[in-house]
Amino acid sequence: MFKFDFDIDDTVEDIPGLSFAQENAPSTEEQALVEEPYKNIPLQHLIDCLPPLISCSPLAVPLSAGEILSIPRRDLFDARFQVINEEDSDNAIGKDAADFLDAPSDLLHGVYEGGLKTWECSLDLVDYLDKNVDCHPEGKRILEVGCGTAVPSLYLIRKIFSGARPPHPTEIHLQDYNASVLELITFPNIVVAWYMSDASKTYREGAAPLLDDPEAEFPPADPSSAADIPISPELKTAFLASLKEYSINLRFSSGSWRTYHPEHRYDIVLTSETIYRSESVPPLITLLKSSCVPNTICLVAAKVFYFGVGGGIAAFVKAVQEDGGDPKAVWERNAEWEGKSYTYIGRTCAYSLKTSVSSCFRLCLEQCDR
Repeated sequence: MFKFDFDIDDTVEDIPGLSFAQENAPSTEEQALVEEPYKNIPLQHLIDCLPPLISCSPLAVPLSAGEILSIPRRDLFDARFQVINEEDSDNAIGKDAADFLDAPSDLLHGVYEGGLKTWECSLDLVDYLDKNVDCHPEGKRILEVGCGTAVPSLYLIRKIFSGARPPHPTEIHLQDYNASVLELITFPNIVVAWYMSDASKTYREGAAPLLDDPEAEFPPADPSSAADIPISPELKTAFLASLKEYSINLRFSSGSWRTYHPEHRYDIVLTSETIYRSESVPPLITLLKSSCVPNTICLVAAKVFYFGVGGGIAAFVKAVQEDGGDPKAVWERNAEWEGKSYTYIGRTCAYSLKTSVSSCFRLCLEQCDR
């Protein structure tokens, strides 16, 4: 089991870089775990899993332009409450989540891969998406691998809901190892992103009579403020109507990358903090290759090294080279993107026992021959 010290569930201020300790070596039993098979999660199932109320708080994302972008996301305590409240129900969701929600570890290999928490490289990915016009989501097929809280996808969804109705449909496919992460965090975050956008304005303005308390009000669509959002049948209907109005097709899937076979290729492929374990790199590379065409923008945000588990940029690049790729360091935090097929976003950590200093760089990898 492993414990990260840089998660940002409560704040992104004073992020100390990367430092996580190996608590103990995996046992033979842990090594023999059978990974979860790939499966699609129907949208209706996720809608049925929504609780009566979602508590959310803003995540502050610092941008290179000097601005602070607020992305609302469900509070982790709220997800815990839902699991506890429903644990005796026949229709309880996130049954496996109870095993790791309060575990003293951020990773349980083959059981839980960290998706309930937001990791800092996902913020780097949002910053990159924000300043690259080639990454506009409208009319694209988008895949986020190992999405967890799905902060990069939430940013893209917010852009779609805040703009004009796109003339072409957009597909957003979110994948995480744990189905319970999609049920408890990923999909509720998408609903919150919709509620906090202009797309929910008609619903919010007409929904006051739906509240039990005639003097109560729905929270304003302010992504910079915490809120408790009532989840009613009318809200679910309005959310689905907005997906149709904005031509957004949401897809969800869970399970191991080794058993994942993309049904088609994508225009944009995103993933962050997914190369921390060296043995997971080969199936990730296979997945990325099978999900891309020559013009695909594939962004992988990661640390240079993950202490305790051995993964990192160097091991990832070496594996790609051995698979026929030609990685080149081409981008630093304030430099222009070179527009290659694969772009790797990295947060360099100089680690010592007392301090860690971080800066950012990006690597660009030519499209591998297939």
